[in-house]
Amino acid sequence: MPLELNEDRILEALDRLSPQGRKKALSKLIGSLEALDRLVERNPKRLEAICRERGVDFSKLSETEREDLIDQILHES
Repeated sequence: MPLELNEDRILEALDRLSPQGRKKALSKLIGSLEALDRLVERNPKRLEAICRERGVDFSKLSETEREDLIDQILHES
């Protein structure tokens, strides 16, 4: 059975990590953001096409909306 945690519980757990654990968590999060940035930079035409299919104007989205959309697209694959 998978462990289900909501964001608040994860954030509370992060507060209890050792300094080394926090560094590992931060490194993992930064790595995810860098992968997201590479995806946007390397595949702008594909991203634009996906957005058009969904009726979304990527250029008008906020940074958070862009991240949410890309995360959704990545999890669909």
